[in-house]
Amino acid sequence: MKLLPTRKPVVRGASSSDDSLGRGAEVSVSVGIFLVIGLVVDNSLGTRPIFTIALSLFSLLGSFVRMWYVYDGNMQVQEVKRRDAATSHIKKQNSQLKSPK
Repeated sequence: MKLLPTRKPVVRGASSSDDSLGRGAEVSVSVGIFLVIGLVVDNSLGTRPIFTIALSLFSLLGSFVRMWYVYDGNMQVQEVKRRDAATSHIKKQNSQLKSPK
């Protein structure tokens, strides 16, 4: 005898906050790595802080460009989903008209 009904497991995808947290960590780690590389190059060549600044800016620019392309791709997917949802009733009507009764 069961006292409580069994529940079906709910499949949850990654939320946008998880994705944003990952992107933030990715940006900070990449900037940190390029900052350290710039410091090493500057110390070995004696040109402080030229390479540190240049490589940090390069990393920030690359991260920004990557985030822009990911954002643009996500927005295109959302536009297609929204357009399909807005026109789904038309597709249903057309399929009902074509099917023989």
